[in-house]
Amino acid sequence: MSNDDLLSRIIFRAVQPTDIPRCHQIEAASYPEDEAASKATLQYRQHHAAVFFRCAFLVGGGPNPATGSPGGATLTGTSSSISYQGQSVNPAATLRGTIIGFVCATRCKALTAEAMKVHDPSGKILAIHSVVVEERYRNCGVASAMLQDYVSAMERLNSKGSLKVKMGKIVLIAKKHMLAFYVRNGFMATKISPVVHGKEQWFELERPFPQSREGAKSHESWIVDSFADVEKQGSGNPAGVVLLDGPPGVDSSDAPIQKSSESDSDASLDEMDEGGDDDNGAQHLGRSFMAMVAKEFNQSETAFVWPLPNKSSMDNGRMGQQKQNTNHPAYAIRYYTRTGVEVDLCGHATLAAASALLLPKKLEDPKQNHKIAFFAKNDDLQAELLAPPANCQSNVPASISNRSTRIAMNFPWKNVTTVEKEAHEEVLGIIEAAVASVAGHVVHIGTTDGKEDLLIELTEEGFDSLLGKTVDYSALTAWAGYSRGVIICCCASAQTSDSTQHQNPSVDFRSRFFGPKVGIDEDPVTGSAHCSLGPYFGSKLGKTTLVGRQESERGGLVECILKAEEGRVCIVGTAVTVLSGKLHVSW
Repeated sequence: MSNDDLLSRIIFRAVQPTDIPRCHQIEAASYPEDEAASKATLQYRQHHAAVFFRCAFLVGGGPNPATGSPGGATLTGTSSSISYQGQSVNPAATLRGTIIGFVCATRCKALTAEAMKVHDPSGKILAIHSVVVEERYRNCGVASAMLQDYVSAMERLNSKGSLKVKMGKIVLIAKKHMLAFYVRNGFMATKISPVVHGKEQWFELERPFPQSREGAKSHESWIVDSFADVEKQGSGNPAGVVLLDGPPGVDSSDAPIQKSSESDSDASLDEMDEGGDDDNGAQHLGRSFMAMVAKEFNQSETAFVWPLPNKSSMDNGRMGQQKQNTNHPAYAIRYYTRTGVEVDLCGHATLAAASALLLPKKLEDPKQNHKIAFFAKNDDLQAELLAPPANCQSNVPASISNRSTRIAMNFPWKNVTTVEKEAHEEVLGIIEAAVASVAGHVVHIGTTDGKEDLLIELTEEGFDSLLGKTVDYSALTAWAGYSRGVIICCCASAQTSDSTQHQNPSVDFRSRFFGPKVGIDEDPVTGSAHCSLGPYFGSKLGKTTLVGRQESERGGLVECILKAEEGRVCIVGTAVTVLSGKLHVSW
């Protein structure tokens, strides 16, 4: 029998209680003992989640190998006729045949081993437990046809059925050799699964349900070049920004409408950070959404922001400033990398988010200074919209001016501590192994607070000697005396810093930042590095306001205003919006 003949004889239908023995027989024969569901488990799923349990029924199939009788021969309990070979079949009719495969799933709020043990009708995740075909019918197209029927049936149920709570996506876990099969059938592999099921490693895959037009959500989104040089298009450090209506994973239609106190209204912000296996479904769904979108944007970082209407910057007690009720707009902010990993804080993504939100204010009233407050996981941040420097206002083309902002952000001061002489040769050795010898050009070697970054100041001649050379980034990881990055810097000469013929302010120092220990070869522009570069060169040059140019391939400018009495560094940068639009993806 050809594959086409076989598929033409298959009916896809819901599993009935009398089908469970045959389904269990296929399950037990197809999976190792420590992975196969018991008959009781299959009975639970059919009883509590019947509409999510479907099978492939082969009409005229051979007898049940265990009983000698056809499995699941009577088609009953359906609400409409079934199409078979172009003919409408009475649902009460009996067709001789056997079940040769099935798909079963339950709903849950998180893809964890515990959550998947029970069926939660309010869960927005449809978790598939089994996609299984009897061995003699494998590699005949049955599994693909069965899975496509299942997905179609679930999409119809979700869009036109009587579900009280709509589903957001279908998820499953699969072994490595099955990934290609699921990808061909419209699923996306997302990560290695933490779920332990048997002895082998599993991978998570998902397929979102299409949004109905009525319920479809879209979110304003931007890509912004942070710390850009207005004289050079394509400069700065790009970041994605997504503006949400509220905490991700929570539908506004699901939330009760009520007046609440300031602390209650922001409970969802705190809940986003609780983590652990006890995360509720909304939190898990929100994190999964942000990770997925960050991968889609494929920027080093993407910032997600949503308004906190009952918070204001008067709550900002971690800024090193006296609390005051300034009533600036407040937003929650979260950061995700291009690999879908959440990080606590990102300077250039914060600048990008502030620019996206404050640019309309600038266009409305360019002379007015506007402020905004961000509440990150562990930091409260303030950003202020500044006017461009006086010498730049008339020189910047309107095509750039109308999509750029100059933003000031308040960050912690970081000191540089001199490295002991015994370590000098070791440090010089890793630089020589990574790029080239800098012997005779070293001015200072130190580490920033907490030994986060290694700072190496060179003469400008030595700094320039490294430009354009290939870097062996792995060699920079050989020294254990720092945890994050390597900063190579120098004072800018009068010729380099001259800005009389340019729109940008004069440059006081130059730098490059390498972070192979944290997965960054060379960062385009690193705002956080200037929390130490600013104070270091401020002390050296006797200045409280300085400008640094980061000499990466893209390049960028960072202004530093030192506030020693407050222990803060005001980081100022220009952000240029290069893309804006709507994100048509939701949780």
